[in-house]
Amino acid sequence: MTVLARRGPHRVLRGDLGFVGVRGQIFTPEKGTGLPLVAFAHAWMADSGRYRDLLFHLASHGIVVAAPDVERGFTPSDVVLAAGLRTALDRLPGVRLGLAENVTVDDQRRGLAGHGFGASAAVYAAGPDILEATVQVPVDAVAAVFPSQSTPAAFAAASVVDAPAMVIAAGQTLDTYDANPLPLARTLAGPVTLRALPGAGSRGLLERRTPKSLVGINGADKATHSTVRALLTGFFLATLGGDETYEAFTDADAVLGIATNVDPSQPDEDDRSHIDKLFSGPPAPKKSSSGGVALSSIRALRGS
Repeated sequence: MTVLARRGPHRVLRGDLGFVGVRGQIFTPEKGTGLPLVAFAHAWMADSGRYRDLLFHLASHGIVVAAPDVERGFTPSDVVLAAGLRTALDRLPGVRLGLAENVTVDDQRRGLAGHGFGASAAVYAAGPDILEATVQVPVDAVAAVFPSQSTPAAFAAASVVDAPAMVIAAGQTLDTYDANPLPLARTLAGPVTLRALPGAGSRGLLERRTPKSLVGINGADKATHSTVRALLTGFFLATLGGDETYEAFTDADAVLGIATNVDPSQPDEDDRSHIDKLFSGPPAPKKSSSGGVALSSIRALRGS
C-alpha cells in the first residue's frame, strides 16, 4: 500500500478523449504496448478535472485511463454516462496513442471504475445491455469507489456482472440514503471484496484546483486520496495487469493499510432506516465487554 500510494515509474501523457467520439480526458504512460485500459466515471456534479492526480497516478503505474466528461449536470443519467464509458472501452483498443503512436492497449484487459454516482454508471456499463446503440464490451474488472444511490437499472446490471469487483465504502456508510456499498457488493455476481476506509467521506476524493496545486497539493483529503489510489492501482494491476505481486488486492481477507474488510454476507450492524440514518447521523461505536469497539461484521486487523 505504501509503495502503490507513490507515483509509478512511467512518465505520463495527458490528452483529449474526443478523438474517439466522447468528451473527456485520457491519461497514458509515455510508452508501452498491450497495456491495460480503465474507463473512469465521475461523481455527481463533477468532471474528470476533479480526478486529475488520481488518473495521472494510475497511468504512472502503466494503466491507460479514459475519463469521459458527459452527464455533469444537476440531473445526470447513469445510462448515458455508462454509454460514454463503453464507447471509450470499445474504440481505444483500435488506435495508437502517445506522441510517437507507440502506446497501445489490450482489448483483453479492460476495466471500469467510478466514484459516487459514477460507480453505478461503471457497474451499469459492465452489464450486458444498456443502450441499443452501444456494442457489448467484455469487462475484466470493476471498481466502485464510495458508490451512491442511482437507478434500479444499475442493480439489475450488477446481478449479472461476473467480473472481479472491488467496492470501497466511506467510513461506516455501508447502506444509507445516499450510499449503497453493502447492497451493491451483495448484488454483484462475481468475486467481490468490500473494504471500508475509516474516517473517509465520499467528497474527500474530489480534487480542487487552487494556487496550492502548483506545489502538489490537490485539495482532496490526503488520507482518503492516498488509500484509494493505492487500492485502485493494486486491484487493477492484479486483475488487468496479471501481476501476482498484487493478488492480495483481490483477497477479501487480506489486510491492506488502514482499510478494514467487510463481509457482505453479514448483516449491517446499523439496522436503522435510511431516513433515520439521514437525520440522526452515524451511530455511536458499540463497546465490547472488554471495553473495546465491537467489530462484528467488520473483521479486525490481524495482529491488533
